[in-house]
Amino acid sequence: MTSDSQRETSEKFMEMSDEPKSWVEEARNRVKRISDLDPQDRLDIVYGIGLCCSTLAKSMQGWMQWIGNLSLKDFERPELEEIFGIIKKATVQLMELDIDKTEKYEQSHGLRQKAPDRQNRLVS
Repeated sequence: MTSDSQRETSEKFMEMSDEPKSWVEEARNRVKRISDLDPQDRLDIVYGIGLCCSTLAKSMQGWMQWIGNLSLKDFERPELEEIFGIIKKATVQLMELDIDKTEKYEQSHGLRQKAPDRQNRLVS
């Protein structure tokens, strides 16, 4: 191993071992990782989907905490409208994708999901 490749390996290890200091830093790292993804095969694509979904799940968990502890009350109305507009648009797009792909999967596999139990719903 050359000294250049040793340095690169060492730098990559240091990047991976340095824990983010804040959610913002972690989020920026995740955005960069996702932006830099260039899947070469189906397995890479599935990995990318998983990384995107886990990142969104973590972000949504944070938003739900802000809603629960009333942190959003500190935002002005224009900021809240911007946040709502972006989250609404992304939610509709992701749910339409979910519905479309779930229906196609169920049809191609002869499945039909039963309706969720109404008592287990988080939001009515």
